[in-house]
Amino acid sequence: MSPAQRLSVLDRTFLDFESDAYPQHVGATLIFETGPLRNPAGGVDAERVRSHIGSRLHRIPRYRQRLAWIPIEGHPVWVDDDRFNIHYHVRHAALPKPGSERQLKRLAARIMSQRLDYGKPLWELWVIEGLEGGRIAVLLLIHHALTDGIGILRMLNGFWQTLPEQVEHPHPAAW
Repeated sequence: MSPAQRLSVLDRTFLDFESDAYPQHVGATLIFETGPLRNPAGGVDAERVRSHIGSRLHRIPRYRQRLAWIPIEGHPVWVDDDRFNIHYHVRHAALPKPGSERQLKRLAARIMSQRLDYGKPLWELWVIEGLEGGRIAVLLLIHHALTDGIGILRMLNGFWQTLPEQVEHPHPAAW
């Protein structure tokens, strides 16, 4: 288990400024061809996506940490989440086929308007199937206290690879 790490003053500010009307996460919506993620029924193999992302989380351990607050002082710290659940963080949704980009934008807006749960690691990745043309969307939310826009790009680079030989097996270390 990693020792608790204090949030920086800037990262704490993102928590302090957050409200229901002003969530403090950043996000991205990406559209892909379904390709090898297609399951036999024609949908998306969400378990394959979860497994792949789970196999790479050892590269970015902060994504398995949640917030805790120091007693009396009340300053937030990052601690390992001993109840981490990949199914909570990598979610699967579907648009009614054939889903339009307008429908995707409405769904993305609804998802992005919700605050992330401070009791869990502050990120979610949604795999959304049903887009016209057999495409899928990936919507990623990450709290600004966890990372910034460049951090999202780093996370995506860590999760997605384009060459088959870059596929990784699950990390053997237990959390």
